[in-house]
Amino acid sequence: MIIVWQKVKVIIGIAMCVIGVAGTLVPVIPGVPIILAGVALMGTDHPLVRKVKERFQKWRDSKQFFRT
Repeated sequence: MIIVWQKVKVIIGIAMCVIGVAGTLVPVIPGVPIILAGVALMGTDHPLVRKVKERFQKWRDSKQFFRT
């Protein structure tokens, strides 16, 4: 059941990202918030989101500003 829920989250997240991209072209639909919601819904279950998260963490760790 958990695997099914993860697949459903990824499918809905991808659909939201596609709708968000379409929303950037259509002025009625707010594109960026829908894209962000889709990425947040997918979380780290999707390999592309996981890769972007790892790149962001490497970039964040290399910046002096974020170090405490």
